[in-house]
Amino acid sequence: MARKPGDQARECDERLTQAFALLGKRWSGVILGLLLQGPAHFAVLARTIPGISERMLSDRLNELAETGLIDRRVLDGPPLGVVYQLTESGRAMGPGLLKLGEWAERYMAPAARTRGRQAARRGQATRLRAR
Repeated sequence: MARKPGDQARECDERLTQAFALLGKRWSGVILGLLLQGPAHFAVLARTIPGISERMLSDRLNELAETGLIDRRVLDGPPLGVVYQLTESGRAMGPGLLKLGEWAERYMAPAARTRGRQAARRGQATRLRAR
């Protein structure tokens, strides 16, 4: 007797589990996306990513370096500086990250625009009530 499609056992793709264990952490994908544009100093990354604390940025950069996706290079000073850049493995993620960005723009942007308009309306209403 043939199984119905809904009755078939499903297996988790271990590759996706591994990838999203890292990329699913807040800020990891954003950091990799920024480094796709080229090497960056810690301070530039901290300024470019709104809402990330320096501690969180440091933790994520260390994790990404431990997995071999980015290199950390200390520059001779003074002043001392640190530059981060993608490794070959990190650069290989580029096409996938860009495709994910295209997907988000296509399927998530309308919802984000709607939320933005709603937030603007709430802010305008708050300002009107304050008068």
